[in-house]
Amino acid sequence: MAMFSVLALAVSWLIYTLFYFWLQPRNLTYDGPFMYLTGKPDPACGLTRTFAWMWRGDLLHAFLVYPLGPLIFIGTLGFVAYALATVVTGHSLRLALSPRAQRSIMIGALLALGLNWASKLIWLGM
Repeated sequence: MAMFSVLALAVSWLIYTLFYFWLQPRNLTYDGPFMYLTGKPDPACGLTRTFAWMWRGDLLHAFLVYPLGPLIFIGTLGFVAYALATVVTGHSLRLALSPRAQRSIMIGALLALGLNWASKLIWLGM
């Protein structure tokens, strides 16, 4: 049941980003509280717009808005396909990684996110 909930959330997110450029001029989008509180973009700032650009097939704009965005978009589509297969078949894959590999992946992901955020802060001059 948990996978179904995650799948529903991911599909909802993808639908929201698909229609983002239609929703935004109508003030039907949501901006997170981080920017309002700090005046700086949060680590995920721009991810919605980069997904919207990816739906339009504009990789350059997607990359310029959020450099990691295109990879996250492709990963999200892959995750949705996997989650749908899991919900339909009732079987999920089990990936056995050593603690060292898990730690390396986590450090790499956090480092990429940190560098992406830093580049956004520098790029926007904040």
